[in-house]
Amino acid sequence: MLKKKLLTIAGVLAILACGACFLPPLPSHEPPPPVRNRLDGVQNIRVEVTNASPSHHLDSADLARKVAEAINEKPWKTKIGAHVGKEAAGEDAVLFITVLSETEEPAPTAKTGRMAFLINDSVRLMRLDGALVWQESGEENWIPYNVDAGDEADAWKIHGLVDGVEKALSDRLVSRMFYLN
Repeated sequence: MLKKKLLTIAGVLAILACGACFLPPLPSHEPPPPVRNRLDGVQNIRVEVTNASPSHHLDSADLARKVAEAINEKPWKTKIGAHVGKEAAGEDAVLFITVLSETEEPAPTAKTGRMAFLINDSVRLMRLDGALVWQESGEENWIPYNVDAGDEADAWKIHGLVDGVEKALSDRLVSRMFYLN
């Protein structure tokens, strides 16, 4: 028993001597300055969508609703809410989205039944005082989608496809707006 106590005391002294007492002091690190969020002052966004493409496959109202839902998915993280069009009240900024073109083509992987939908858009987030908060223009959004071989001729008519493309587009747009510069 005495040997175990002496061994324990010797171990504690060795730890104190080598690890705690004789090491140089740790360098002090200043925390980095806080990163200024470009969306400071924006707490509520009104979403407005215009489809200026010749084909008009994506519905403006549905896309606006999906973008607002994507913004509202994580309010605890972004601290920003969104509403669509006329139901909005008390907004700090307006998100203007213009769909410039909607095209489809076989996916680059050349697998049968795989299509890629290219949506070009232009987006501006403006405060109500007219200050531009964020924008991107001519962004190419490639959205892959599996389709049946017989449906490739008019893939836009596939049940659920437009809804899936709108959801993917809204998620990508919101991700770029909040998390990329």
